[in-house]
Amino acid sequence: MLRILGREVYAYAEGNKIIQIGFQPLPGRSVSVELEREISEYLSGDRTSFSFFPDFTMYSRTVRRILEHIYHNLPYGKVMTYSQVAEAVGTHPRVVGLAMAKNRHLIVVPCHRVVGKYSLGGFSGGIEAKRFLLSLEGRTPTGY
Repeated sequence: MLRILGREVYAYAEGNKIIQIGFQPLPGRSVSVELEREISEYLSGDRTSFSFFPDFTMYSRTVRRILEHIYHNLPYGKVMTYSQVAEAVGTHPRVVGLAMAKNRHLIVVPCHRVVGKYSLGGFSGGIEAKRFLLSLEGRTPTGY
C-alpha cells in the first residue's frame, strides 16, 4: 500500500500506460503492482523516472498541452513557476493552475514542481504533500 504523509495513493495502469495516480480509488479496477513499486521506489529516493507513461487522451486540448509541457520539460529536482509554464504554452498562469487541478497522473506528471512566485501554490494532495515531494527531490521549499 502506497502512502504519502499517511494518505493512501492509488496507481492504475494498462500495460505501460498510466490511467490514474491519485488519492481516490477507481472502483472496479485493480491497482498496478508494478507502477506502485516504481512509485514506492521514487518515494524512498531510489528512482527519478518511470517506465510508465501518462495517457493524455482523457484531457481537453488546453489541459493536455499544459500537462504534456510539464511532463516533458520539468525533470526531477527542477521547478518552474505557473507564469513560466503559462508563457511556454501561451496561456495565463491561472489556466495553468486549473489544468493542473485536473491532473490524474500525480507524481509522474509532476505538478508538484510548479510553484508560485511568492508561494508554493496548490496541490491536490495538499500543501504538505507538495512540500514533502519537493523536499524528496532536493528542493526544500523555503520562504513560503
